[in-house]
Amino acid sequence: MAAIETQHDPGLYDGRLLGELLQTGVVMLDAHQRCRFANPLACAHFGEADETALVAGWDAIRSALDLGDISALRAGDPPLQRRRDITTSSGTHQLRFEVHAVGAGSAPRYVMLLRDRALIGATDRAQFMATECEARRHVVASLVHDAKGPLNNLHLTLALLASALPQTKAPDVAAETLARCHRYVDVMQTQETRLADCLNDIHAMAYRGDASAERVDINALLATVAHVLRHEARLHEVKLRLDTATPAWTSGDPHWLELALFGFCACLVKAARPTSVITLGAVTDGEAVRISMRGTAIELPPGVAAALYRISGTAASEFHGVFAGRTIIEALGGEVTLVDDGTASGFSIRLVRMTAPD
Repeated sequence: MAAIETQHDPGLYDGRLLGELLQTGVVMLDAHQRCRFANPLACAHFGEADETALVAGWDAIRSALDLGDISALRAGDPPLQRRRDITTSSGTHQLRFEVHAVGAGSAPRYVMLLRDRALIGATDRAQFMATECEARRHVVASLVHDAKGPLNNLHLTLALLASALPQTKAPDVAAETLARCHRYVDVMQTQETRLADCLNDIHAMAYRGDASAERVDINALLATVAHVLRHEARLHEVKLRLDTATPAWTSGDPHWLELALFGFCACLVKAARPTSVITLGAVTDGEAVRISMRGTAIELPPGVAAALYRISGTAASEFHGVFAGRTIIEALGGEVTLVDDGTASGFSIRLVRMTAPD
């Protein structure tokens, strides 16, 4: 006897959570490619007012999308990926979509993810930021290369000048004038060395090797973070105070650790009020390194907590640095918590303690 076809599939996955996590258009289809769910963003992409209207007009939409070959998809197969321009009463929507098969057996189900190609959504920001950072690596390297030429010429000219001054025997040159010239050359050589060191630091930031675990002094990293953010702090009339007298050793990639600490500190500086004091420091406590980053007169925005503890990095947020910082700390076996004791608020971080290097 042939199996009786049911008109309702109780096992169809609910796409609401998927839509919220990915913040993209989501449509759920049953084994017969009937629309069983569409989130509001998907309805907007198809020019429909709501899910009921989309379901009612799905046959025409499906025909325009040309989904005839998705029946060959199986769970685990690469998704069907296409571009289609859909004309609706609200205009033409330039869509990109992909269809994934889920489930198994004789009744597969399909998840359609879609976006309007003509729109830049909030969740694209993270990808744009990552692309910008990658591009800036090459920009920085190019600027360093361009600066190295004049700097080398300056270095050579100063060396020649420094060597020529002792040979000056002209009687009309006063001794004090000659001594002053020597001092000027010494100052210029010192500044030239500092400038060369700065360029070397910039170049090191642009190109770095693979991540590797090293013994790292957290307090040294906090001092670097404070140095980098000193200009931003001045603009906000915020004081950065270091409590970093004693080294606090842990293990990890120093670049990623510095990035994490920078994200947390930059968040505090941005949220601080004029006259706020942000104190940075780390101490060893048994088997742990405890990092305190907190400031007075700071009220962290509600979105910071959401960014700090969320799972997905794709959701739209203004606090990508906080999310990245927590991800890095947890990958090293650590933990990040928000703190507010009534007088100061910020971040408390726990990392595994390592013994000091020999």
